[in-house]
Amino acid sequence: MAQILIDSQKYKNNLDLITSHLHDKTKLAIVLKDNAYGHGLEEMAHLSHNYGIKSVFVKNESEARKIEHLFEHITIFYGIPSSPLPPNLHPVIHSNQNLDLLASPCSVELKINIGMNRNGIAPRELESMITKILQKDLGLFGVFAHNGYGDDLMEDFQNGQQIFQEIKEQTLYLSQKLGFPRPRFHSLNSSGTLRSREFPDDLVRIGMAAYGYCGANFPLEIADRLQPIASLWADKICTHYLPKGAKIGYSGMSVLQEDSFVSTYDIGYGDGLFRFDGTQPPYFSADGFLILPKTSMDCFSALSTKERICVFDDARTLAQIFHTIPYEILVRISPFIQRIIL
Repeated sequence: MAQILIDSQKYKNNLDLITSHLHDKTKLAIVLKDNAYGHGLEEMAHLSHNYGIKSVFVKNESEARKIEHLFEHITIFYGIPSSPLPPNLHPVIHSNQNLDLLASPCSVELKINIGMNRNGIAPRELESMITKILQKDLGLFGVFAHNGYGDDLMEDFQNGQQIFQEIKEQTLYLSQKLGFPRPRFHSLNSSGTLRSREFPDDLVRIGMAAYGYCGANFPLEIADRLQPIASLWADKICTHYLPKGAKIGYSGMSVLQEDSFVSTYDIGYGDGLFRFDGTQPPYFSADGFLILPKTSMDCFSALSTKERICVFDDARTLAQIFHTIPYEILVRISPFIQRIIL
């Protein structure tokens, strides 16, 4: 059956590289949301735990519950908890409505909108929201933001960091005024971290860089040294020897130019692989075999007789063909496909 193979040594090398850049391993937190960007939540959680990671970020309570025994702190980006949380799980408050719905005592992280204008409270709401958190007898574990301009050489990135610096100063003032413990602060994602030389926050949130990718739209020497850790492999279902002119698959989209062996392999768009319909440029597997359109829900055909072929070992090529980003290529791969740690 199809599998995703995870290279644990490449993962360690990526984390070592980022740690060296930070000069402080304790500031390294890993984003494991959305099934660890398609790499496998529990598999990547164990690798991160073994590396010594203490703080991680997940999408929802369901993800958090699966790995709650592995980390000192797990932040839940979205959703209101369905039941009381253990003390190491921290839901995120994005709005006053979120806070109203939160019934169970817990410690939360408060998200601030610093210019992306997507999620989080407005900076002017900081004092009223913190006051309300304290009135509800909740702990304020963290105050954070997401700088959405880390990929771009625009002044918006620095503007966002300046706003967050002011948020930190105001929060520390409120800590003294209202008598609550200093929360932790964080604002940088992978690109924001790799482009920066100073790290005044308590931690950085590393997502795709840990898995070997950086979305920066400008050269970053450190990004060139990251290594993609996942490869997608498909197993052969059957092989046919077909004459020149034979048509393959739906609508006979592929027509053989010579007598050829053609095999089908056990992954398709139903498993999250993007669908080749004949309008894309030719795509060769990582080990050099032409994949023939149209791919189907459960399988694809290729000019190969091998028992197993590597569909990709670097998602950037497929991302370019389908006009998207490596994130989408990876996160779409079905969680039912087995992840194997090497």
